[in-house]
Amino acid sequence: MNIYDFQKRWRKPLFLIGVFFCLACLFMEILIFIVPQFRMQVKCTDEEYKLRYIYIPTILNVSAVVISFFLLTSKKVSQRAKNYTICSMLLFICIIIQNLHGIYAAVLSLPSLAIFISAVFAENRLTYTMTVISMVSTLISFVVGQKLFDDNDIYIANYIIASAIIIIAYFCSNLLLRFIYSQLHTVKKGRTNEERLINKMRLDPLTGLYNRGGMDSIMDELIKNYQPESPLYLLMIDIDNFKRVNDTYGHQNGDVVLRTLAQVILDMGRKDIIPCRYGGEEICVMFRNMDIDEALRKSNQILSDFRSVRYDFAGDHSITFSGGFVQFDPKYTKDEWIKIADSRLYFAKHNGKNRVISIPVEETEQII
Repeated sequence: MNIYDFQKRWRKPLFLIGVFFCLACLFMEILIFIVPQFRMQVKCTDEEYKLRYIYIPTILNVSAVVISFFLLTSKKVSQRAKNYTICSMLLFICIIIQNLHGIYAAVLSLPSLAIFISAVFAENRLTYTMTVISMVSTLISFVVGQKLFDDNDIYIANYIIASAIIIIAYFCSNLLLRFIYSQLHTVKKGRTNEERLINKMRLDPLTGLYNRGGMDSIMDELIKNYQPESPLYLLMIDIDNFKRVNDTYGHQNGDVVLRTLAQVILDMGRKDIIPCRYGGEEICVMFRNMDIDEALRKSNQILSDFRSVRYDFAGDHSITFSGGFVQFDPKYTKDEWIKIADSRLYFAKHNGKNRVISIPVEETEQII
């Protein structure tokens, strides 16, 4: 799982926490209004209390939740903006409570929750932004509180404690960020090493091309995700008179010929050309993201480049191959696709060799 999947996974539960927080705030304010012991600490009339502590905060909190919901579900909003939306919603709810009941250090330091939560998204700038806004809000709450509360000495002490908690929250969140980054780096490194090992296991040691197992998995994936606007082509190659090469020049030189053919194909690039060793002297090449004329041109270019190679052990004699070329059709299974290419390959073998056959030859396709 990459960092973007991780962030997306946590946005929904954090949004639900914000909704629960809104409901908890509403319940708390109603409880203070109903219970006489709590109500005595707030010096205002019932109507003033309802307006200031119940109606206005509820409207603001619900508005924050609704706006956040639309931003989070919008396809036009970037992933990063959605991360900011979640943290801003939670911070906004904390600030509302902070400025309503800021006489207590615990309430004044409430925005530190949003700072901690921002660390989930592993973005240092987001955590820094939440901290700055929290400090500004706490300062505003301090200024307002000095005018509202009688015992300023106690309030100043609570403000200092709350500010310290917010600063500590920032540094703790930074430590958490470093831990998350180190864990992600470790996971990424392990995954990279695993992918390298898997790729190594899928490569033929002689030619460096994909082996038969690698070919099967790649071909299955290409067929599974096939789209008509992105056609696929298969070229089956068999080196002409390869047994004679081995018998005349030795198997080591036969390996040289195989490695040379593999290198000729690799020199064409591996972005949209996928070469595999099918078995023995037979190689298959898959082409994608190109039209049929380009795929055929590349197939014939491989043949031309390969037969132009001269080997020290063979003097002026060139070595060629025969090829069968076929475009993929959704009606084909993987085995049928290979069989059609193979049948065209053997038609080329029996009709002069040193060529690529791409036209549908009736006799060769009776095998399907």
